[in-house]
Order: sequence, then C-alpha cells, then structure tokens
Amino acid sequence: MGNEYTMVSKVLCPLILLLTGLTALVTCPHSKVEESFNLQATHDLFYHGVGPAWKSVIEIATQKPESSFCSEVDSDESSNVCDGFTAAAGLPYDHLQFPGVVTRTFTGAFVLSLIARTVSFIVPTSIVDLPFHPMAVQFLIRFELLVLSWLAHIRLANSLEGYLSKKKQFRSKNESHTTTTQSIFGYYLLITASQFHIPFYSSRLLPNTFALILTTHAYTEWFNGRPDRTAVYLVFTTAIFRCDVLLLLFTVGLTMLIRRELHIVQALIIGITAGIIGVLITAPVDSLLWQRLVWPEFEVWWFNAVDNRSSEWGVMPFHWYFSNALPKGILLTLFLVPLAFLNLTGWVKERASNITVIDHTLLHFFIPTLGFVVLYSFLPHKEMRFIFPALPMFNACAAYGLCKLHAMAVTARKGAGWRFISKGLHVCGLIAVFVTMVGSLLFLRLSMENYPGGAALEHLKNHFAATAEISTQQAPKWEDVHVHIDVAAATTGVSLFGQRSITNLYPIQMSKSGYEAENDAKDSFRSYTHLLSEEQSVRGFHIVDTIEGFPRLDNRNLRIVTNPAIHILERDGWLPKE
Repeated sequence: MGNEYTMVSKVLCPLILLLTGLTALVTCPHSKVEESFNLQATHDLFYHGVGPAWKSVIEIATQKPESSFCSEVDSDESSNVCDGFTAAAGLPYDHLQFPGVVTRTFTGAFVLSLIARTVSFIVPTSIVDLPFHPMAVQFLIRFELLVLSWLAHIRLANSLEGYLSKKKQFRSKNESHTTTTQSIFGYYLLITASQFHIPFYSSRLLPNTFALILTTHAYTEWFNGRPDRTAVYLVFTTAIFRCDVLLLLFTVGLTMLIRRELHIVQALIIGITAGIIGVLITAPVDSLLWQRLVWPEFEVWWFNAVDNRSSEWGVMPFHWYFSNALPKGILLTLFLVPLAFLNLTGWVKERASNITVIDHTLLHFFIPTLGFVVLYSFLPHKEMRFIFPALPMFNACAAYGLCKLHAMAVTARKGAGWRFISKGLHVCGLIAVFVTMVGSLLFLRLSMENYPGGAALEHLKNHFAATAEISTQQAPKWEDVHVHIDVAAATTGVSLFGQRSITNLYPIQMSKSGYEAENDAKDSFRSYTHLLSEEQSVRGFHIVDTIEGFPRLDNRNLRIVTNPAIHILERDGWLPKE
C-alpha cells in the first residue's frame, strides 16, 4: 500500500502543479505592466533578434571609432545624451522608445526567445508557420517559463525528500507503518499547487519569476548538502535578475558561516567569482540591446538603495508582509508552517522518552528565509512579488508539518482517543490545503477580469474582421487606419504579440502612449481612426465597445463586480470610400 501511494504521489502531484500553472496561463493569457518589459523583449528578440543592435554598434564604431558604445561622453550640444542612443532611435526595439523607470536585463528574455526560435526552426511551416501566429508564440514563450518553474519545484521536492530520509527521527517505531519520506514530495507539490501566486506567476515574465526559479534551485542544493552551489545560485540571481536577493544571500550566507557549512575565505571566493561571471553573462547582451554600457541590476540597486526612489510607487507599513502579503499568499496552509518545528510524532508513540518540544530539522533553513522577509520589511515600498523567494521555504515547512500530521495518523498509540484525534488533525490539514485551493481559484477568477487592455485588443480585432465583411464599395482603406493605445490599455494586457496578430491581417498603423513625456499623445487624437482608451468621451469619436475591469468581490451578494475600464472608440464618419 505504501509503495502504491508513493507511486501515485510521484505522478499525480507533479501533474496537479503543472495543470494549475497551465490553467492560469490559459485563462489569463494577457500580461500587465510589471511583466511588459520581458514580454516585449521576447517579442523583439524572436522577430528581430540582436542583428539590428549589432548593426547599429558597427555603424557607430565605423563613424566614431573612439566611442563605439555610448558611455560617459561630453555633454555638449552636439552629443544628445549619447551618440549610441541617438543612433539607436531607429532600431525596432520597444524598450528604446519605452525604457521604463529602470533598466532591466534581457538575459531571461534572450533564453526564452532562443528556445522559441529553435522550436520555430524545427517545426515545418507546412504544419504551422509559428511566426505568423504571434499569440501562439506568446503562449509558447510563457509555457517555456512555466515548465522551467515546474521542474525547479520538482527538484526541490526531491531534495527535500532526500534530506528528510537521512533524519532518523522522522521514522516511527514500526517500520511497516513508517511515514515514508516520499510523502513529503507529494505534500510539497500539492501545497504549492493549492496556492495562488506560484502557479499563477510561474508563466509570467516578471524578473521575480526568473529569480524565483533560481532561488528554488538554491534551496534544492542546500537540502542536498551543497551550500557552495546554493551560494552560487543566489549570487547569480542577485547579479542578473533581482538585486534584492542580496538580502536573502546575506541571511543564508550568515547562517552557513555560523553553522560552518562555508568558511569566510571560501564564501568570498564564491561571491567574487560568481559575481564576476554573473556580470559577464548579463552585461554584454544588455549593453548591446540598451546601446550603452550597463549592468541593469546595479542601476536598480542604486535607484532603490541610494536614491531611495522606490517609495514613489507607494508605501506600506513595516508589518505588511506578515499581516497581509503572507496570509493572502499562503492562506490556510500558513497554519501548517509552525507544525514543522514541533516534535509531534514523538508525542503519539506508545512509549515516548526523551522527547524534545522543538524539532530543529528545518529550523536552520527557515530562519534565514524569515530574516529575508524581516529585512525587506524595512523598505517602504512593498509588493507581494518581492518576497517570492521566501515562498518555497515556507511551503517546504508547511509540507513537513502536514507530513507530521500524516505520521501521527498512522502511528498513533491505541486508546485514549489518540488515534481518532490524530486522524482528525490530519484531515484538518488536508482540509486547509483544499480550502486554500478554493481560495486560489477565486483569486484566479478575479484575475481573469484584470486585463481589460488585452481583451480590448481582441475585441478590436473582431471589430476589424466584421468591418472587412462589408460590401466592397464601402471597404475601408486599411492603410489609413491608425489605432492609438493609451497608458491604461497598454499596461493592462496589450502586448506587441497582440498588436502583431492584428497587423499581420490588416496593414494598419498602431501606436501607444507611455509614462514618458515624449510618449504622451493625448493632444493629437485627430490623427487616429480608433482609440483604446480609459476615456469614455472623446470629441469626434463614438464608442464601439466597452471592456469591463477593476474586479472586486461583492461579499454580500457573493459575486464578482466589475466596472467599465477600457473603451474602443471609432472616429465619426470613418469607413472612407475607395
């Protein structure tokens, strides 16, 4: 029976985690502003590659050999910020027109687009011409990231199982009723699948998602007894994707030094070597595509730590991660975490002796992760995604706690109602996981209404298809069609993949606004035929369709309430004659 349970767990639980992530990908195919950089970057790298950037660099080097990259050049009237950036203005890259608040790395986008281009090369065009189906390319790229995330969590579950199998106290007195360590594998994946954030964001091209994958591998190596590899993963993550993982590197590194898993000289060698390699991985491709010498995460660190400008995007109280983010992110499975540090199995043996209250098995792994959240709480600006690296360790502890309830249920001593209580507690733990999954499904349903810009672009495509079916005498001249996308639409689901899915069918022009002053087109609506806008009334335009958004749960009526978010407007008197 135990072997059958293990086999089912090994197959079913990974499949559940994959299906929950895939469900989020299919039901919420669009992206928001936080993901836009990497999503637009994968589009540009898939369709344009790095060739235009190389060509620009070569042209600059040919014209002015002394400044092949725009670095610190003299800021006289003839040098507009930097020669390289000026020359880059005509490059087909979205990030040069919409650079955002801080620079970001192209490393993750480069890898994903390379895989997608390889798939496109392998699959014959007679089966599917992948580049001609932009939304399929977008799905493929996000699915690649989902698989990479999924494999990272399977690795962690395996390493957690291997680590606990070495702990004698995890086995009961009767070997036939052993709470086999294989159960921790299934429970970790099941708990992770039951929550909202990891499955939902596993396919979303946030820098935090790339960082989460690497930190999950870091935890895996730590459980495998290879702290040096853990340090390498954390240094790479800090240097390439998220400089804030430096806090986790500090708490984990300090723990390793205290426990003598690493010594100071070894830690310094690992940190310096991995840091240099990390910069050498990220800086060349980023400098090429940004058309200037840049190490993105250093600029992000400077923006947040030195300039302290992150608070411009909102301030939360110190306790917010503990009072709001973690309870919402983990839901009822949070109650399983403390059980990992209580010696429950010893209390239900028939003859317990020398029982200690505290179980230290995972304590030295959890404390630095908790310290990471505490240190991050000092930063005024807070978001749930900032503490994603902590979630796998919280889930590992929750799984260990549930595993102990499982152990109590099968090894409890007879009499005094112990068996009934133990089984009841195990059932309560499973109910906590089930309720968490129900809550996550509710969050997913709310999220489906959270991308009105992407939905508006789909509706506009359908509107054009219906327009194209009118009589040829009134057929539109598509070359005269010019669509403008405002900031609200651009940041709630509009992507270059979605835009290309329209321009592949109709030779129209599309432009969008951004936060940058030079990308604000509010005063020139007269040059457009269609608008995707949060503005309901624009002179000279009429509403074609309205997309709902801003979802919230109406607790009284138990329903999801939405409000008008994005309007599709068409210029009065459009449909010019041939």
